Amino acid sequence: MRSTANWRATAAVFLMAFSAITALGPAAAANPVADSGIAPMETTAPKCMLDKEKKGKIYTTVWVTNSCKRNYRVQLIMARGADSRCFSITPGQTRSHTSRGISPYLDRIILC
Repeated sequence: MRSTANWRATAAVFLMAFSAITALGPAAAANPVADSGIAPMETTAPKCMLDKEKKGKIYTTVWVTNSCKRNYRVQLIMARGADSRCFSITPGQTRSHTSRGISPYLDRIILC
């Protein structure tokens, strides 16, 4: 008797799950990344963002110049150091960021 009750409970759970999946149709699998907890891809800043570094053993200063024709919000991602905050940069403007770490260097510039 007990195995019949377990079988019925398992079948009921399966049918409910199957009904939910078929009711949602293709929308259930439309964006698996959004539900998986994986962060979306970063957008790399355009090539018209020019950078210059002054490296040290503990501190590195990075200057970024916007040679593009529009404003951007960017963040400097540092390797072996602290990343910058997200900041706005207008055409022709130069902004700097000093990062502390063990020989930090600029890894990439992303849009934010």
